[in-house]
Amino acid sequence: MSETIVIDPRFRGPPHAGNGGYVAGLLAAPLGGSGEANFRRPVPLGRELAAVWDRAAGTATLSDQGELLVEVTRGTTTLSAPLAPSLAEASEANARYLGRRVRLPFAHCLGCGIERAEGDGLRIFAGPTGKDGIYASPWAPQRAHADAGGAVRPEFVWTALDCSGGLALMGEALRFLVTARLAVRIDALPQAGETYVVAAWPVERGSRKHRSGTAIYAPDGRVLAVGEALWVEPRG
Repeated sequence: MSETIVIDPRFRGPPHAGNGGYVAGLLAAPLGGSGEANFRRPVPLGRELAAVWDRAAGTATLSDQGELLVEVTRGTTTLSAPLAPSLAEASEANARYLGRRVRLPFAHCLGCGIERAEGDGLRIFAGPTGKDGIYASPWAPQRAHADAGGAVRPEFVWTALDCSGGLALMGEALRFLVTARLAVRIDALPQAGETYVVAAWPVERGSRKHRSGTAIYAPDGRVLAVGEALWVEPRG
């Protein structure tokens, strides 16, 4: 199955490219929601791109005039999530979000942009909990991000599992990190109108390549979805 899609600028991550989690989630949705995305090039905004799904093979690709941008394969991550921070801990961590003190380059990001309005961006502002390097934030999904039954659509679950991992790796350092790979396991979809906790933590640090974990927790502490990401610091 092939389709021409356009990533609207409101779904950006960096100022001039699509949010990686959102784009990967769009591709993963017809494959069942979970999957592993490899990002080859930034995804341009506002122009026609070619999306191709092969459900039998469990793959999806997004290309721009023949150049591969993103590839998603059906699969999952086996990463285990830590115990859920409480909603009170997540709220306190949210108040320590770096973007509240410094204007970050991604202030308009779909996932973590503090300059996005309620009901527009996801407004997940993960800050340090002070425990084991874990960052956390409350998240109250909006109706605009859900289907007719109130279930949050996979592309927004992937978005929620993207940015916070980079923030947990950055800490207080204003380093620019690029998502190279993101694997997501969705066990259950969050519901619009409920309040959840999103947490993130460093998994492995390298010289330029780093790994993070993220998770979405239900109010009772159950893990609804887990993400495992590879981040790269561009040279220079």
